[in-house]
Parts: sequence; C-alpha cells; structure tokens
Amino acid sequence: MDPESGAAGQPLGGGYSAPAEYPPPPYPGPVPSAYPAGAPGVLWPGAPAPPRRRRRRGLMLGITAAVAVVVGAAAAGAVTLLGKAESPATIARQAGQAIASVPALTLTGTIAGQAATLTVTRAGTVEGRYTQNGNPVTRVTINGVTYIKAPTAFWRSVVPDPVSAQQAGGNWAKALGNAVIMTFDSLTPGQIGRALEHAGNNPRVAAVTLGGTKVIRLTEHGTVYYISAAAPNRLLRVGGLSGATPYSFAVTPLTPATAGPVFATLHADVRALRGAVDPEAIVTQVQQIRFHADCNGAVSCTVSGKVSVNDPTTPTVLLTMTVDFSGTEHGAAFASCRDTVRVAQGATVTPACGLSGPVWSGWFTSHTGNFFTWAGARFEATVNSARDITRLQDELDQQQSA
Repeated sequence: MDPESGAAGQPLGGGYSAPAEYPPPPYPGPVPSAYPAGAPGVLWPGAPAPPRRRRRRGLMLGITAAVAVVVGAAAAGAVTLLGKAESPATIARQAGQAIASVPALTLTGTIAGQAATLTVTRAGTVEGRYTQNGNPVTRVTINGVTYIKAPTAFWRSVVPDPVSAQQAGGNWAKALGNAVIMTFDSLTPGQIGRALEHAGNNPRVAAVTLGGTKVIRLTEHGTVYYISAAAPNRLLRVGGLSGATPYSFAVTPLTPATAGPVFATLHADVRALRGAVDPEAIVTQVQQIRFHADCNGAVSCTVSGKVSVNDPTTPTVLLTMTVDFSGTEHGAAFASCRDTVRVAQGATVTPACGLSGPVWSGWFTSHTGNFFTWAGARFEATVNSARDITRLQDELDQQQSA
C-alpha cells in the first residue's frame, strides 16, 4: 500500500527503509501492506515522492488551529476587560450626564457648619432655609438677586445702619455683602453636570465609602464630589468652599413632579417680595421738610422734602417718605402721611404728601391764634413694584415648563 494514500503497492527491487516498528523484510520482498496512521514517510528505491499537497494541507490546518487559539484568547481578554470596574472618568461622566438635565436639586447639609436645606433650579433660582450667625434665614435668589427674611439681630450683624436693620428685621429684604454667606452658581444641575463630564481622563479620585455605599471621591477645582461606584453612577454628595465659607450637601435630584412643590413655594415667596426692603441703599435728606402755603388754612396741609438715593447695585429704588405731624418737636404724632416715588440710582427726588379733611381741619381749628406744627420725615428704600413681581412670576413659570 502507498504509505500516504493507502493504494495497493507492487514488489520492489533493492533495499528500503521502513519505520522502526516494522523490521525490514528479506530482500527482495513485498512492501508492507499497511502502515499505521500518521507513520512517518517511507523512502525506498524507486518509490515516488510522497504527495506534498496533503502535507501543506496539514500545515495549513495546524496554522488555522493556532490562529483559532489566538482569536479565542483575544476574545477572552475582551470579556475580562469588559468585566472590570468602570474608570473614574467614565463614572464621573455618567453621573454628570444624569444630573445635568434634571429641573432642580435639593441640597441638604451644612453651610459654615450650620444646618441648611435649599433647592437650586436649573436656571439658578435658589429657595430654602439655613442658619447664619445663629439666626434662622429664609432665602430666595432669582435673576441673580438674593432676598433674605431674617430677624433684626441678623440684619444688625450685617448692616451698619441701625435704622435699615430695624426696617429689614422680620421682612423680606434685598441682600448684599455679608448678608449673603454663599453663592450657588456652581451648584446648579447644569454646572455640576458640566464639571463632572469634563473632569478629564485622569481625575483625582479615591475609593471610599459614604453611609455604607462604595463611592469615588473626586476632587475638581477645589470641589469634592462623591459618586456611587456601582452603576447607575449618581452624585450623592458635594462639598467645598464658596469664597471662604465651607459647605457640604447631600444631593437629591428632583423630577418635574417632585419639583412642583418647590415652584409653588417660590411663587408664594416671590409674591411677598413686592416692596422688599433695600437696607444697602443710602438715603440722604438734601433739604429739610418744607410746609406748603396751603398749611395756612383749615382745608389741607402739604409737605415735601428733597432726597437723594444711592444704591449702585439697583437701577431703580422705590423711596417711601413717611411724615409724622405733631404739636411738639419729637412729640407723639397726631397724624401721618406717606408718598412713594421711583428713584433712579443716584438721583434726587422731592416726594410730597399731606393731610386733609377732618384730620387737618380738626387740628387747625382746635387752635386760636398762632400755633406750631412739627413735621418729621422717615425714609425707607424698597425694591420690586407690582409690575416687577409679575415679571418674576412669569420667569418662574418659564423655568418650570422648560
């Protein structure tokens, strides 16, 4: 038989070489009728060369098998790779994408170590409560302007003018300077989302636990973000400094449904901002109160005074002049009048008001001969007319529907 193909062979002359397991037959003799499968090639005189095609096929099969092993190993490596934990950059990016589109965030924690709970909308409107210098504070920030409702003790600690502090105490008032302990510009959903999405490929992170949950602590430009390590990756807490004020908040994203009560509270607060006190405005009485000529009769008495108002942060201020009438200097008032005028920043105005009817006529006719009437003026600077409040309410509606 042909050792390669198994075809019938013929007796050959001369010697030959057979595999070691077959003893050489006597010469001349027949070729062994069969060789074991896979036996090495046999050479003998006159034998045709073994077909090489079949050997190349075997080689190709061997190569193919080797390639198959390599491909299998590569596939196994991809599975292992996919099974690994996500990179910090991926975790941060996914957390940023999740938070960027929510309508608002509720932030619960501390400001300067004192309790705070606030909500920040996507547009940057802030509503909430916290403690500042031991005083309870209610705050609204809308269109970049902050308003605070706090006791007189709070305003005395942040406003130099005691009269302005007294006017602001217990009322909504426009807040500036030391009255605003921190800003929330970097804590809107969009700003936090952008910060996390662009934290870079190698952000500064550490693996820690937060309330029993495995998180990564990512530090970016001084702000520390705590993000859940397990999918779905979500921002759980944020902390840092606003100026020199430390803060730390647990973060709760709101849905359009859960944000509804927040906007309802904002609408109510904004309605109360009409005539909010402006304790930072500087009111200067340029001219003493002047009695008009009608005060010489029993019908009416008009008074006026020239006043300047300066508040660089407010284009228009509402100035209210209240005049108290009395029979003695600094005595108890028997009647009062009031006038409110709009004042452009830095302008001078002359508000006027008066008494008429039985109030003035009764006072006038109760005297015979010459008598003195004293008029003392008080001034209060406020902001937000009825039209201003309507615009702010419309702004809230747009934010809620966005």
